[in-house]
Amino acid sequence: MTASVNTGSSAAQKLLQSSIVIDTLGGAVVHPTPHVAQGTYEENMVAAGWSVLHACLVSEPSYSPSFHNLLTAVYENLLNFEMSPKVRHIETVDDIYEAKKNGQLGVIFGVQNSTWIEQERERIRLLYKLGLRTLQLTYMERNWIGDGCLEPENRGLTNFGMQVVRECNRLGIVIDCSHVGIQTTLDAVKCSKQPIVISHTAVRAITDNPRCVTDEQMKAVADKGGTIGITTFSPFIRSDRQPTLDDYLDHFDYAINLIGEDHVTFATDWFDGKTKVNWATPWYYPEVTQGKQYEGLGLVGFAVRAELINVVERMLQRGYGPERIRKLLGDNFIRVLKEVWK
Repeated sequence: MTASVNTGSSAAQKLLQSSIVIDTLGGAVVHPTPHVAQGTYEENMVAAGWSVLHACLVSEPSYSPSFHNLLTAVYENLLNFEMSPKVRHIETVDDIYEAKKNGQLGVIFGVQNSTWIEQERERIRLLYKLGLRTLQLTYMERNWIGDGCLEPENRGLTNFGMQVVRECNRLGIVIDCSHVGIQTTLDAVKCSKQPIVISHTAVRAITDNPRCVTDEQMKAVADKGGTIGITTFSPFIRSDRQPTLDDYLDHFDYAINLIGEDHVTFATDWFDGKTKVNWATPWYYPEVTQGKQYEGLGLVGFAVRAELINVVERMLQRGYGPERIRKLLGDNFIRVLKEVWK
């Protein structure tokens, strides 16, 4: 998709520069390594206004890693932190503020499935020590923890899953229920003593996609103090045509009206190094991609990282005030991290 980058109004520029912008799911700094024409990936991201990526540690060949896959990805990222002064490992909320102050791109370790745990709960503590700070309970399928969003039986959280939720609470790992089945999400909210998040999704009342969340899910997460991340992934925003920024903000409006502006966040679900060759999602999950092609996964006006200013500009034009925009871009997610992280 052709980019439509502009410099934005002075108000949008100032707001973006002063805000902490967290992509609540997106980005892969090391694997695969994104190509940039000039400078480094991290430098380009910071220059465009990004502060922190909640990164998926393993996205190739699938989002359901083995323990070995996960350890390899952790090693690669830890090595990159040592080698690159412009990227910072985020393990505490203070790290987020330090990264912003120092002009670094922060990276939060997350993983989009719990398959790597198998039935060895002690692995969670080991990965916490290595910097894991979020855990998505399932991907689309069923695992030892519960049912994913494409499982027709929608059986909910298992007893083992309850043990995993309690261990995450104890250690200070944020539970993520993106891709997670409806009943599993509701069970996780009930079981958890801390807020949970759905880091990247959209509103099912607007777009009937199994990866979008219901009003019941949103209300349950918000009532527990958690957040819902609205992603730019185009099949979730509109299925009948290429969505625009206004279509995207329609999902924000709906969520804000339903659960309040303190419980909504901002996500892309972009993996900047992925190509047509290694983007396998439509082969396995046509119910989710709904015919969208690789070139059309973004929005008109927000299809590349450098177009972040367009989002802030359109939010201002939509009547969102600076305080609301800062909450959506990062402050709401930081509030949850403060409550959960040790």
